[in-house]
Amino acid sequence: MPCITSQSECRNLQELNVSECFSVTDVMIQKIVEGCPCLLYLNLSCTLITNKTLQELSRNCLNLQYLSLAYCYRFTDKGFMYLTTGKGCHNLFHLNLSGCTQMTVDGFRYISAGCPSLKEIVINDMPTLSDSCVLALIARCRCLSAISLLDAPHLSDVAFKAIAEVAKLKTFSTEGNNQLTDISWIALCRSSQGLRRIHAAECPRMTDASLKSAAALKNLQHLDISLCSKVSDTGIKYLTEGFSTTKLRELNVSHCCHITDTSVRRIAQRLCKLYHLNLSYCERLTDMSLQWLSGSSVCSLDIGGCNIQDEGLAALERIGLKKLVLAECVSITDIGIEKLCKNVRGLEHVDVSHCVALSDPAIRSISFYCRGLVILRMSGCPKMTDMAVQYLTSGSQYLRELDVSGCVLLTDRSLRHLEKICPPFCSITMAFCSSISKVAALKLQPRVKYWEHSNDDPPYWFGYSSMGQTHAVTRSTRTDDTWEVAERHSAMT
Repeated sequence: MPCITSQSECRNLQELNVSECFSVTDVMIQKIVEGCPCLLYLNLSCTLITNKTLQELSRNCLNLQYLSLAYCYRFTDKGFMYLTTGKGCHNLFHLNLSGCTQMTVDGFRYISAGCPSLKEIVINDMPTLSDSCVLALIARCRCLSAISLLDAPHLSDVAFKAIAEVAKLKTFSTEGNNQLTDISWIALCRSSQGLRRIHAAECPRMTDASLKSAAALKNLQHLDISLCSKVSDTGIKYLTEGFSTTKLRELNVSHCCHITDTSVRRIAQRLCKLYHLNLSYCERLTDMSLQWLSGSSVCSLDIGGCNIQDEGLAALERIGLKKLVLAECVSITDIGIEKLCKNVRGLEHVDVSHCVALSDPAIRSISFYCRGLVILRMSGCPKMTDMAVQYLTSGSQYLRELDVSGCVLLTDRSLRHLEKICPPFCSITMAFCSSISKVAALKLQPRVKYWEHSNDDPPYWFGYSSMGQTHAVTRSTRTDDTWEVAERHSAMT
């Protein structure tokens, strides 16, 4: 690969990203690092490099600050041993080891000894990660300010309490851990008063006591406690009476089944700078929640899967929403969408996927009132016809992304309408569109950056056939990053 090896002639090169380049070899990286002494950023994720590359980095990369080895499986702990003896990588600031399940305690011990200035470490998708690995890492890495441990299910309070004792964190992320208790969160919040971002999704042992500790943080800007099933209105009360009420910008309480309208009222009234709010699949919420949100600072709102009716959408006003997700709100109709769009005309991103009662008039309202629409997702809406796409292309001149997967009544005529707005239209997803021919779909492909099409019948969990006939299903409920099985009876008419 001469385009890579020639980089050795660029002595002032500071950033290099060869992620997912499977032709990259240790010899190529050796030539690059020998000829590029100013290298600061190096992304080797998803490549086939071995210990030989790590040895060369330790010899030549005296200034390297960012290194990603995510999903590189061919190096071993020995590779990091070179960091303890070589001249390079001692100023490493950021290290990504996600998916490197071959690493053991010894590897983390070498990193700790060789990279004492490390401030940010990402160890996601590491189900083999143990408390001993974390303890070995933090033995000498006492400058850590950002740690990400997504999908590390075997870590316990032992590791997290140890982190709390040595680190002054600004960002902390974990997900899918069944062992962490309030003890860990209390320790972390007390020791790291500068925490700005907490991602604690799917931690079922977290309770309101953890939020009480988070409420004491003065600079918290982002909080994700989705799928934390023990959090209740009491925890939200602590949060909204805490020190970060004027700082919090993003809050995700998706699938927190004990959250009620009372919490939404407190959020709307107290979190005056909140930009993004995710309330999806909070099953106890009613239309009253949307009434409380009227006049709030929220610009991005996800209420997918909630029991929202047309009356709730009609009550939403005096709010500068740019993004609204209504996916799987099966009770809303065209009338509710029209009332919503009359009041909230600044929408740029709308998701009405699997809102099975919606039909062409809903898209007419979105297109007519929301002239700045950029992204529309309406997959799984079996009543939509070519007329919906015609409405869309007539009124939404800034449309860039469209998902019509499972809209079984759409035909080749819809694609002829879409051709009229290319560009700026640049992404189209048409999976399970049995009435759109492959020939017509392929004509659109060269005119967009992203294209997807299939004539397959809709999956059974969509709740209807390619002819639009409905059936009751046990379906997978969509969340932002996960899928979980939920019993849902199709509400189609």
